[in-house]
Amino acid sequence: MITQNKILLSLSLAFNLIFICLTIIFIVRKGGFSYISKKLEFLMSFNQSAELLFNRNNRRNSYQTSYYTAKNKIFKQLPNSDQEIILVGDSLTDQGEWSEILQNYNVINRGISGDTTDGILNRIDEIIDAKPRKLFIMIGTNDIWNEQKTVDEVILNYQEILDIIKTKSPQTSVYIQSILPVNNINYSLSIDSNDLSPINDKLKKLAQEFNYQYIDLYSNFIDTSNQLNSNYTYDGVHLNGKGYLLWGNLIKKYVEK
Repeated sequence: MITQNKILLSLSLAFNLIFICLTIIFIVRKGGFSYISKKLEFLMSFNQSAELLFNRNNRRNSYQTSYYTAKNKIFKQLPNSDQEIILVGDSLTDQGEWSEILQNYNVINRGISGDTTDGILNRIDEIIDAKPRKLFIMIGTNDIWNEQKTVDEVILNYQEILDIIKTKSPQTSVYIQSILPVNNINYSLSIDSNDLSPINDKLKKLAQEFNYQYIDLYSNFIDTSNQLNSNYTYDGVHLNGKGYLLWGNLIKKYVEK
């Protein structure tokens, strides 16, 4: 019996040794440690994406308001034109009198106060239904402020928005506008510009990946204290007339291009 156990143990060790040798040979042929590193990076990326998707499916969507619903219904009923130049975003876009600011009556305002990247995803088909000539996007502040999303969660949604536009309206020229800073020194806010600026870093890279134009608004609105310049705001977040005129001047060349 002891001899039989020794034989089984030896066979087991031999099979394990053969398996290890075959595994090493396979890894070497695939590129050695760089192959393992790539596989680990893939698994980490996959797990991170799965976690972000899970979080997205289980969070409260603050954009779902009666105002959002009413505005979206109106947008769906309005006539379309292939000459449309659309600005899409949250309250910052919504409050702008864009056709007057830009002196162009092909400019269409599709901003909705309180909107988020989830809200844009929910109504993206209406936005690109006319295959607009140009599309200017600014979104993300409410994702961080109202829903405490991570930067990666915002970018994951943003990437999905751009994927849909690229697939369904490939001729549309897309302009990704940086989100603006806020001023929590002169105004009582629970959000800081440092919470928002990392999004812009990733939006710039995302624009390059999709071959879209990135427009840096952020650096034109910020003061020496890393705050939204008080000359351009009435509450630390939203813009006054001077702010909208500055914004318009910064994007006008792209509108007229």
